[in-house]
Amino acid sequence: MSKKWIDLDQVFFPVGVSSVYFEGRRVSKQDIQIDRNFREVMSSDYDVNDLPDHINYLPRKKAAQYLKVSESTLVRYHLDGKLKWITRRNRTPIYKREELDAFKAKGTPIK
Repeated sequence: MSKKWIDLDQVFFPVGVSSVYFEGRRVSKQDIQIDRNFREVMSSDYDVNDLPDHINYLPRKKAAQYLKVSESTLVRYHLDGKLKWITRRNRTPIYKREELDAFKAKGTPIK
């Protein structure tokens, strides 16, 4: 999703709709949510231990801070199949917060 051709705050999704046409292009609800969360988290200094509930996606750097591990450890967890990230073309990997919470709840393995 390119921010050049779209203002994220102008897109409205009715209940139960996963994608809409906006200015002649199909826009996915998940892509808009990811971009809004990414923009909000990166433009402010949220304490990652006390994130608001509406933040559902975290970029790699904030996800590493959230789990209290390094970014390279986070990548290793992904390669080992313990964590899964959402990749989008030419973008930083994004992690779902619920997956990070589940990983945090079961504890990080000690190697």
